[in-house]
Amino acid sequence: MVPPIAGLGPATESIGERQGWLTSERLTRLRAILLALTLFVGLAVYVFHTLGVSHAAQPELIKKLRGVGLMTWIYALVQMVDMRFYNSRWAQRRRASTGIPDSLHGWLFGQMLAWFGILYYGLTEDLRAYVAGLVILGISFLVFPVRDKA
Repeated sequence: MVPPIAGLGPATESIGERQGWLTSERLTRLRAILLALTLFVGLAVYVFHTLGVSHAAQPELIKKLRGVGLMTWIYALVQMVDMRFYNSRWAQRRRASTGIPDSLHGWLFGQMLAWFGILYYGLTEDLRAYVAGLVILGISFLVFPVRDKA
């Protein structure tokens, strides 16, 4: 058993102190960066598919990717609904342990779906998962707005 180190850890600093650097201007920039990265990587995969020689993915891989995608979508959507509407003890625990605002958590869950769509699109040339992920990312920007601390 390692003894606790005095002055370190979440018990010594409050959530407000940890979130001090996340002003509303920085959150707005961060949201724009998340969207720009998602669109850029999606564009890179699109260009790769239009310029390069493509091959059909194995049916077993597609079946496994669809299973992982279904679990990813269920997990992300349940967590987003929980953070926004129910505020369960898991959402409260995550908020206390990470020290980042709920809006950023919601955006990251939305981006997780878009990036899975990029992966799926890159491996199978099926654009639907990427477009659906972009739609959910856009909805997460609306559902989890940037809020001033005042």
